[in-house]
Amino acid sequence: MRGLWGLIVLALAITGWTNVELDASPQAAAPTSSGPTLDETAQWLEPHLMGVVHTSRKTVVTFQAKKGKEPKEVDRQVYNTLESVSAASFDGCSLTIGQLTKGDDYSIVTLSTVPLGHLTGASLKVEQIDGAKTQNGEESTETSIVPGSVVVITLESSSNVITWKKKSTGSVPLELDLLPFEGQSSSLEIYSDDDAMPPRLVKAFNHAIELCHVNEKPEPF
Repeated sequence: MRGLWGLIVLALAITGWTNVELDASPQAAAPTSSGPTLDETAQWLEPHLMGVVHTSRKTVVTFQAKKGKEPKEVDRQVYNTLESVSAASFDGCSLTIGQLTKGDDYSIVTLSTVPLGHLTGASLKVEQIDGAKTQNGEESTETSIVPGSVVVITLESSSNVITWKKKSTGSVPLELDLLPFEGQSSSLEIYSDDDAMPPRLVKAFNHAIELCHVNEKPEPF
């Protein structure tokens, strides 16, 4: 009888230990928070995108020189340009963003539709803007651009999935007026004079892109 009771106690002990192990396993594998939701990320991005601005001042000076005399300035042109985000709104995984390029007497608004689920990622770079100096015989031209660098946020895709349209008003410079005013692209660039905010925007964009790719079907083996 004692032997039978011992076997029962041993069986209960083994069963209890097994249950402890099984109960502990799901707790160890409990999922952790993946960060802000898509809606929360979009709500943060919208107002912060509206604060992105790049301003530049381009000076073009033409000189004409005569033998034995100091060069004489015969022409000076100054261009002030403002590039900013004029609109930003999310509809799920689709971003509609407006970008304004404004000169002294003209403006160009570009409206782009960006499907976040089709992007490969967002990146950041600093683009150097160098002035030019040319000389030809007795005439020379000097160009200075301020500031000399700009931070660029780039949204990228492997195909032309970003659609855009442009609308211009005023005396648009010829080199800009000859560009197409509608099309599709594989990337979109946002210029900023700020050093602190763009890295946070890129991080938020990559988080939104990751969330938008969640529901895609995995590749079959």
